[in-house]
Amino acid sequence: MSKSHECEHQQDNQYAKVKQPKQYKEDTEVYVAFQVIPRMRNGNNFELVDEAIKVVEEANVVYQVSAMETTMTGELSELLAIVMAAQQKCLDCGAVEVITNIKIHNRKIETTDTFCTYDRGITQNNAVFINK
Repeated sequence: MSKSHECEHQQDNQYAKVKQPKQYKEDTEVYVAFQVIPRMRNGNNFELVDEAIKVVEEANVVYQVSAMETTMTGELSELLAIVMAAQQKCLDCGAVEVITNIKIHNRKIETTDTFCTYDRGITQNNAVFINK
């Protein structure tokens, strides 16, 4: 049984227990996009990326997975804790090292002239982030 396959069968899911901090800035909206690039000595690196995505799924935040990164919205410290947990999950499942790229978009909620289009039109790619 491969190391990453063993991770799928762990009974105690410590990665889903991300502490929920209080909202510090109620007038801001935060998006965090991240990409993990794990390296294993043997095995399929993509299996570890899937394990990192499971951490996000279990964290109960709004998220979207795309080809190159996963984007989440929420409170910044909570989102960064999720990224750290996803990175640790890769290490626990057999990675010998993990590169993590992180992008943070923080804006005041009343801002309407932003360069992101989350609130200026719904597309297939951004629909998950539109409040309905």
